[in-house]
Amino acid sequence: MVTEDGLRSLLAEGYLIEVVCKEGAEKRHNSWYGAWVIRAVAPDGGDDKMLVTSRSVLKQRDFKTIVGLVSFLVDMGCTTASIPLVEGARERHAAPGRTSEPRTGPVLVKDN
Repeated sequence: MVTEDGLRSLLAEGYLIEVVCKEGAEKRHNSWYGAWVIRAVAPDGGDDKMLVTSRSVLKQRDFKTIVGLVSFLVDMGCTTASIPLVEGARERHAAPGRTSEPRTGPVLVKDN
C-alpha cells in the first residue's frame, strides 16, 4: 500500500500509475460516474502497491467521477489521461519525466 506522497516518490523511481475500473462508467446528465482505483506498478510489473487514503486508516482510495480521477492524474504530473470505462479494465500512465513506449501519429513538418 502507498499514500499519495509515497506514490510521488515511486513515480520518481520509475513506477507507473495504473488506473483500474472497479465499476463500469455511466453518464448522468453531463458527468461520468463509476469507481476507479490507482495502483503503482514497477516498470518490470513485478511489484505493485495500492493507493490508500492514509497510512493510519489504510482505506483504498476510490475515485467516483472521471473529473476527480483526471484531476488526480494531472496533480501527479500526467499530461494525458486514458480512463478505462468497463469494469476490470486497466490503463497505465507514464510518470512525469518518463516517456512511455514510442508513439506513432501525425508529425508536424515545416515547409521550406
